[in-house]
Amino acid sequence: MADLTFKVTDYDAPGEHVRHLMLVATNNGAKKCAVQSYPVIMLGDAQRPAPVMAGGADEVVTLAPGEKAYAGILATGGHMDTYTVKFMTVGLGSPGGETEPEQPVKVKMPVTSFEADDGQRVTDWAGTEGLAMRPVTES
Repeated sequence: MADLTFKVTDYDAPGEHVRHLMLVATNNGAKKCAVQSYPVIMLGDAQRPAPVMAGGADEVVTLAPGEKAYAGILATGGHMDTYTVKFMTVGLGSPGGETEPEQPVKVKMPVTSFEADDGQRVTDWAGTEGLAMRPVTES
């Protein structure tokens, strides 16, 4: 995770409430690296990480230096137990449990705060923005 930087953007139209976020991981290292499965996302003080959306590819995305991987985040999915989000952390788990997950990193948010709820979801990593965002924008 040392060679990856993360950026999150608001994927909603200007003036709309934040509901769809896009997480971008960029390989800033000199060697190829891989991201697998989905990012472990904690929106603010959530009680647990955002669950992964069903039907993902669950594939390894290999990034050459400078390349990016994308994941979509649905912040609200059911208007239940709503809470204010002022920060987000991102971690890369170990899907098979063969290694200890690395420490999550705090990611700068695109807005000061927004509302999230227990219906939040995250997609698997994808090699393109469209593949990552389609599942969250169609829900």
